Amino acid sequence: METTFEKIQPSVSRSLSAVSLHKVVQVAGLVVTVAVVPRLFGAEDYGRFAFVLSLSYLGQILGDFGTLDVMGRFVPPLPPVEAGRLYMRTLAFKIVAGLWCGLLTAGAALVLTGWMRLDWALLIGLGVALHIVAWVPFQFALGLNRVGTWMAEQAWRQWALLLLLLALLPVWGLSGAILAVVVMEILFCALGVWWTRDYWLATELRLDRTYLWPYVRFGAGFFLANLAAVALYRSGPALVETLTGGQSAQSGYLNLALGLFLMAYITLGQFAQSLIPTLSTFRAQGQAAQVEAWLHRFIRYSWLVGWLGTLLVWLVADWAVPLVFGADFTPAAVALKWISLGIPISALLWAGNALATVVGRGSVKFGASLAALLVFLAVAVALVPIYGATGGAMALSLSVVVNVAVLSFFLKPDLNLPWPLLILSTLLGVGSLIVISRYI
Repeated sequence: METTFEKIQPSVSRSLSAVSLHKVVQVAGLVVTVAVVPRLFGAEDYGRFAFVLSLSYLGQILGDFGTLDVMGRFVPPLPPVEAGRLYMRTLAFKIVAGLWCGLLTAGAALVLTGWMRLDWALLIGLGVALHIVAWVPFQFALGLNRVGTWMAEQAWRQWALLLLLLALLPVWGLSGAILAVVVMEILFCALGVWWTRDYWLATELRLDRTYLWPYVRFGAGFFLANLAAVALYRSGPALVETLTGGQSAQSGYLNLALGLFLMAYITLGQFAQSLIPTLSTFRAQGQAAQVEAWLHRFIRYSWLVGWLGTLLVWLVADWAVPLVFGADFTPAAVALKWISLGIPISALLWAGNALATVVGRGSVKFGASLAALLVFLAVAVALVPIYGATGGAMALSLSVVVNVAVLSFFLKPDLNLPWPLLILSTLLGVGSLIVISRYI
């Protein structure tokens, strides 16, 4: 049985190329958005919009159910008719789940804030329901190895939202901004269904609990891990709003820093996920050395690039943040510095997550994400009332360290980190940060 580097290289190259191409589009959209949108809102309304987005992410992940992992694991070997059946019945299931999650999110929006209006809450709930449905065709596309289609949804959302905000925000203010989110979700629902129309089987669009139960059960561990991870990385602005007694500006500061951090975090994740088929192939052939070699390649380059990014943030944040976002956002520079410490560590986190998927250890991934979330909440409760957004950034960086520690402990002996490289580069990085903070 032959599985060589030359044999799998074309597939890997196509996947990495698709991720890279769409990543350029996504990063460009995010850079333009974070440079333009805060100025359009102002600190107070931007903080409220940050709360809306944060709460929406939490509602969306409640309807996740590990579908990406299900599609990635089960769709590839299925004949077209069976793949279409799984797609349509999953879509029916997600329509029902989306409606329930949307109602729950709308209710939470009304309960958690004093400024929320009923029409805003209903629009937020509708956006959540549409997003849960829109996920399905794009995740199905990944199962079909249409990586470009899968990445297109992630890459172009930022641009679509930006254009809609530019059109609707000046006319209707925060109402227009929330409406822009809903219109964006309608657009991507339509695109996803159109791009996977060759697998559309209208007669199979029905809820079949017996058929779906094995897939739901398989995805449960990954769903719980995703739920904990999204609660960790998306709940910060809402938590800061609550712990600071409704200081929406502090929520906005953390959301700005979090957005820049997630740009690096998600990029690392997308590249790591694109390697999962390769790692799985090597593992199936008993080539453990190749799995370790490919993981070390990913860790080595992403870790070093991550440290360069952190150093760059510490060099420019103090003057770049007010220059780009306006003087009102100057306090966000400190939060950005602290949260940037988690960027290189995220490389280790994604290496562990990818390996957990390859070896089928969803429970380990969930345990690591849950431990990180609990640490984040505990530290945030202690620091946010004192330091505001900066306290939230400190808590998040520490939680990334905890996540990696749990993964590395429970994935032994499969996960062997290159400790000499990590220790030496960390010492150099910390020393450089001390020099920057004192003398530059």
